[in-house]
Amino acid sequence: MLSRSQFTIILGFAIVLGTIAALVDIPFWILIVMILFITAAVSYLPIMINLYITDNMSKVERFLEARLNQPIFHFYYALANEDDFQVEKALRDVREKYKKGHYYTIYSVTYAAYKGKLVEEKNVIAQIKHPALRLYYEGLLAIEEEELEHALQLANEQKKPWMKEAILAEVAGKRGERDLEIQHQQEAIRLTHGLQRYLLVKKYGVGRP
Repeated sequence: MLSRSQFTIILGFAIVLGTIAALVDIPFWILIVMILFITAAVSYLPIMINLYITDNMSKVERFLEARLNQPIFHFYYALANEDDFQVEKALRDVREKYKKGHYYTIYSVTYAAYKGKLVEEKNVIAQIKHPALRLYYEGLLAIEEEELEHALQLANEQKKPWMKEAILAEVAGKRGERDLEIQHQQEAIRLTHGLQRYLLVKKYGVGRP
């Protein structure tokens, strides 16, 4: 749903384009295409920026807070803020909306990682279709099972740099190497943007967003 400001922007562009079209005789279908393009840009650009581009964590937090009625955003917000009751509530809503398939698998495993119970979802992890994501959770599972050398091997196979750093941070934490753990945590954060950076910042307790 468009916010009032987004609607105002789109309406303003529509009026300006309508005026220009009338003055220079632009075909009506071109005018419609231009308005649709602007509507899509105004609607989805803020979402893309907050999810994948921005390094402004306060902005990401406000973005999530404004969308708590949407199960996936509610889930991530509750997860980041370690609100167990809300995490479980949001997860139920996500599972109700996505009764099977990719989303159901991903959020079930994400919740298990949050609770430190990946071993209970071992078979589900193997069903993750995205190779980097599957490898990431396999690495976390290996750490949970105290197989640190295997976790390091999986980290070295990881193609996503931030996921590699996150695994290395967990291994260092297990070994009591606090300085190295912090170093890998900070590098993981540096390599991320948007929602993923927000989740890591909250998880690692690196300041406030």
